[in-house]
Amino acid sequence: MKRFVATLFLALFAPSAWAQEAVCEPVEPARVENRDGSVLTVRTECPSPARRRHIVELACDAGRTCDRLEIDQETTYTPMGNASLVDLDGDGLHEIEILGACGAGPNCEGDVYRVDPATRTLQHFFSGGYYELQFIDGWLVQAGRSSCCSWNYLMWKLDAVRSLPLGDGNQDLRAQVDGSGATYDEDGRGDAQCTFLQESGDNRVVVAPPSPGLEDMICRHYGEAYRLTPPDTTPGAP
Repeated sequence: MKRFVATLFLALFAPSAWAQEAVCEPVEPARVENRDGSVLTVRTECPSPARRRHIVELACDAGRTCDRLEIDQETTYTPMGNASLVDLDGDGLHEIEILGACGAGPNCEGDVYRVDPATRTLQHFFSGGYYELQFIDGWLVQAGRSSCCSWNYLMWKLDAVRSLPLGDGNQDLRAQVDGSGATYDEDGRGDAQCTFLQESGDNRVVVAPPSPGLEDMICRHYGEAYRLTPPDTTPGAP
């Protein structure tokens, strides 16, 4: 599901541009019922003009509150901060997306909280900087622009055992799509370079895409034509 929103590039962030204008504005509650009957609500309150507070509540049987979160943001740093209810993976259990500081480009800081069906609690599932998040072929994929002509992707295998939240540093793979050296035909279709990488110690090793769906979604960012970097065949490489 293409909903949102690669590696966070803090150099692109410029919250000071809005600092004098940013004041907290309360937001009325948003509510959604999950497929298991639980209900998520989120609202935004203003403890002060310079502080925004997102309040998330998970109600279970008979309206009983099972869990509650309060997430504060400073309006100077997060002038466009907001909270929303989304179903990123389409499983009927909604997530809470908290967006923070955004830069001059499309990337924003963000956190995702999700319901743990077993414990009926809210988990801090993801934290990063991105333009878009997607679930594809059993992977969580974070996309973000790294320059005028290139995009970076981080990928996490969802069935892998790991600590939460997911974020830069515990990813399984990364990918780069570089359109700076692409050639284009008369219809504007280019052949960007697409590279999948896996950390191996202090090095990054080129690997094959883990699935056709991931290759198609990532490598065709600049159009149908692309050049896929061949995997490293050195003995001992992943």
